[in-house]
Amino acid sequence: MSTVRGIENAYIKTAKRGWDKVYWALDLHDTCLKATYTANEPKSYQWISPYVKEALQRLVAHPETHLILWSSVHDAEKPHYLKFFADAGIRVSGFNHNPYESGSASCGVGEKFYFSILVDDKAGFHPSEWLHIPDFVDQIRKTYPPVVLETEVEASTLA
Repeated sequence: MSTVRGIENAYIKTAKRGWDKVYWALDLHDTCLKATYTANEPKSYQWISPYVKEALQRLVAHPETHLILWSSVHDAEKPHYLKFFADAGIRVSGFNHNPYESGSASCGVGEKFYFSILVDDKAGFHPSEWLHIPDFVDQIRKTYPPVVLETEVEASTLA
C-alpha cells in the first residue's frame, strides 16, 4: 500500500511538531469518484469503490482531519461536488486551496497549497487502499496522538 508511508509520516510529523491538523489532499477522479469526462452531459457522481464513502466518513470523525478536494473541475462545478460530499456526511475543509495555511517566512503557498497527505491515482494511490486506510489511521493515532486545538472552517471559505 503506497499511501501508508505518507500517512505514517504525516502523523509522526504532526505529533513531533505539536501540530493540530492533518491535511489530506484528495484527488477526485479515479481516486474517490468514477471519472466522467463528458463536457455537455449532466454530471453524476459515483464512488469509485464501495469503501470510499465509509473510509472518508471515518477519517473526518477525527477532529484533526481536514480534507481538501483537489481537482481541475470548473469553478461552476465545485458547489456540486461539495454538496455531494456534504450529503454523504463528509466534512470538507477546502477545494484546491488550504484555508488554514497562508504561508510563513520559510514557506510560500501561492501556487501549491500545503497538505500533509496526497491521495491521488497519479501519485500511486489505488482505490483498493480505501478498505485499509481508516484502520491504519486509527492505529497510528494511538502511537502518534494528534493535538486538536481548532474547530472546522466555515463553509463560506471552501471554494
